[in-house]
Amino acid sequence: MELRQLKYFLAVAEELHFGRAAEKVHIAQPPLSQQIKALEEELGAKLFLRNSRNVQLTEEGKYLRKEALEIFDKINNAADTVFRMAKGETGRISVGFMEIAMDSHLPEIIRSFKSDYPDVRVKVSQLGASSQMQKLRTGQLEVGFCSAYKYGLHDLDYKLLFSKQHLLAMPEDHALVAKDSVTLEDVAGERLIIFPRVGHPDLYDSIFAAFHEKNIFPGPAQEVAGISGVTALIAAGMGVSFVPENTRIQRKGIVTRPLADNFPTMDIYMVWKKGEPTAVVSLFLEEVAAFYELESVFASAKHS
Repeated sequence: MELRQLKYFLAVAEELHFGRAAEKVHIAQPPLSQQIKALEEELGAKLFLRNSRNVQLTEEGKYLRKEALEIFDKINNAADTVFRMAKGETGRISVGFMEIAMDSHLPEIIRSFKSDYPDVRVKVSQLGASSQMQKLRTGQLEVGFCSAYKYGLHDLDYKLLFSKQHLLAMPEDHALVAKDSVTLEDVAGERLIIFPRVGHPDLYDSIFAAFHEKNIFPGPAQEVAGISGVTALIAAGMGVSFVPENTRIQRKGIVTRPLADNFPTMDIYMVWKKGEPTAVVSLFLEEVAAFYELESVFASAKHS
């Protein structure tokens, strides 16, 4: 059985007239009749009862008409889905983010993308920078948002989205709360709560380099992952920490002050695997870049 034969069969089944059916499918009537006869022989069943005055469907013909309509519906739906997939209007995309990266406009961008492309399934996972880059390389993730270290991006494509200045966060009863801004000299000797170096080695090193350039040193460092862990320790009076500006601090009893000195920024990158991304991923990357008024991610100067 060929789709062409089913098409001819449906034309006759709808018109119940071989002449009109032949005109509908743009062939002569004799070849159409031959194809219907061949189909009936292949199936071993009469599909039409015909005489000189009319054509009627047999019970077998009625059943085949129903099934044939469903077959063509599925074919049309498949073709439409493939077309939309090629345009990026349907499919799936897996996105990773750091807690600090989502404390920005990224949730709005994802919401807008889902609204523009409701048939695209967006899976979002909270992951550290190292985990994101590992999953990007293995194909478990399509796009990541993180404060990645540049030498860890050598085999990935990336785009700098934005940078955040750091503030000093401290308990509300800390002596430095009385100051409008603080210097690194003010922080010298304070117990510093900081993220582990393994996830952000360049930022970690640049923070301590800023102290060393002034020949001063913070007190013993307490490493903890995630902004929620950092703020928990600050609220408990365990020390002070540098947090990116506009960070939503959920806990009470924490105060921030700007830094008077030059200090490393928290740089947030959009990262994806090298090569030709799918249409869905391409649309998503471009929508994010457009939101931040950046050049196309596929421009010649990709790495900025």
